[in-house]
Amino acid sequence: MKRQRRRLYLGAAVLTAVSLIAYGVTVGTAGAEQQAPENPVVGQNAVDDPVPLLGLTNPDGVHLYTLSRSEADTAVAKHGLRYDSGTSGYLRQAAFTGSQPLHRLARTGTAGWLVTASAGERNALVASGRFRYEGVLGHASVKQTMGTQMLWRFSNGREWRMAFDQPYGNGEELLRNGYKRDGPLGYANPRVVRAGALYFGTWNSGSTAVIKAGRDYYKRSYDDPWAGVRDYAGTDPKVKQYRGAWSSDDFSDREPLIGYYDDAQTATVEKHIDQASSAGLDYFAFYWYWNPNTRTETKNAGLESFLRASNRNALDFGVTICAHDWDNGTLKIPVAQYGEVADRLVNSYLAQPNYLRANDGRRILWLCDTRGIGGNTASDTKAFVDTVRSKARAKLGEEILVLAHQDLGLRLPDAGADGDYCAAPYHAVAGRSYTKYVNEQRAGFGRGSNNFVRCVMSDFDERPRYPVFKPEASTVAYFPDHNFDLFREAARNVKRDMDAAPRPQSVVDNMVLVYAWNEWHEGGYIEPNARDGCRYLDILRGELGLQGKPGLALPCRRP
Repeated sequence: MKRQRRRLYLGAAVLTAVSLIAYGVTVGTAGAEQQAPENPVVGQNAVDDPVPLLGLTNPDGVHLYTLSRSEADTAVAKHGLRYDSGTSGYLRQAAFTGSQPLHRLARTGTAGWLVTASAGERNALVASGRFRYEGVLGHASVKQTMGTQMLWRFSNGREWRMAFDQPYGNGEELLRNGYKRDGPLGYANPRVVRAGALYFGTWNSGSTAVIKAGRDYYKRSYDDPWAGVRDYAGTDPKVKQYRGAWSSDDFSDREPLIGYYDDAQTATVEKHIDQASSAGLDYFAFYWYWNPNTRTETKNAGLESFLRASNRNALDFGVTICAHDWDNGTLKIPVAQYGEVADRLVNSYLAQPNYLRANDGRRILWLCDTRGIGGNTASDTKAFVDTVRSKARAKLGEEILVLAHQDLGLRLPDAGADGDYCAAPYHAVAGRSYTKYVNEQRAGFGRGSNNFVRCVMSDFDERPRYPVFKPEASTVAYFPDHNFDLFREAARNVKRDMDAAPRPQSVVDNMVLVYAWNEWHEGGYIEPNARDGCRYLDILRGELGLQGKPGLALPCRRP
């Protein structure tokens, strides 16, 4: 369940760097005190969701645990530790109702780190002179809650480990290898998947091309941003059904469960937030467009509605920059306008308290299409990214994380990006086989960078664009073999890849992007629909282990 305030600014550092006593050095400032503060904080803008508990091992086989990516990277780069495969679970950085702090201590004179939930044990160990207090590692729950399991401390008399019992962790393996159970640390999450969906916010009067098609081709007497979709669905008694070249196919799923809506209305997006958050989704990633002729944003009514929504804090949100090089140049970002675009992005969106962050606290800026940025060169894209970074540092005092669409084929450093993501892979859409997409999905994941966000494509079916926007039926892209069993397999592939091919140094390895919430023209949607109800969301929740409310806030079937 989401909190009313999902992002907290946490100030002075208590545990920001590792004391590598075995190497005779102290990295950074541990902020250690002989007595722990009762309300400790970590030294960054913390993600209020659980974040990965990172395990590292020194050359002597002694283990260190941290939630701090910078601490872990320093330990690896400067002191010879190596990342353990995967994560050891997930802890919260900030205290929460029903939580207890986990204290980290370092041995004096030799390598070794111990974590305890007991203030008494902590104080006794520090008083003995054998241990030095380093600060609060993170926070676990005192009582078991949904999705949590007991996190145990194990010891072999030489070092200490943290692990869950099977099937959630390797506790039994440690016992077989001579470790003993050394006490409980509290309840924590063995796995947390942060899943979100792309949001197409143009189901409103701003969709001028679709409205014109409705009047010209479908003979609407009113402005209809759903023209084509509404006609193919055949569920509106006031509109004659039209199914183009596919007269025997069923398109009745092309109507949202809440009906054809105007997403410029705040109430519409409030319903979407209820649906998404109740199913366990963590964020919406809004397509974002800029019109260089008017020097203003365009096609962003859905995003504006989200920011007005009374329940907006139930979800995080991000923006994904779609600088297309088509539509007569009205979606490009010229070099001369980099500064004002960056100002708008930082001041209006990145500065928002529930803007989407990676696990290390950096705000994520997505690059959907860079072909309309400057002159469509890597150097122009990097100059744009550098401008946004500079504005973010000046306004927020923070670094940002930039992720580029995998299909752009960019060399990430040259374009100023820190990582990449997938959505609806171009080659899969062109291949017109959902079976093939599912079979090749994990190979695509394997081509991702270290900071790679995996994806699930719900479907792709642009037949409602025919014949207005796609005059030739043979050029229309869709998956004739799509079905819900295959979609379930696509969701499972994400979970399998997270388990089998983890990227322990990634700050987004537990994040998933779904294409899409409401791409109704393209057939990419997980928003509940009139025919299938909440089936897409139910599959995602089940296969990815999303922790939403037991039932959706809105019914999955019409009365």
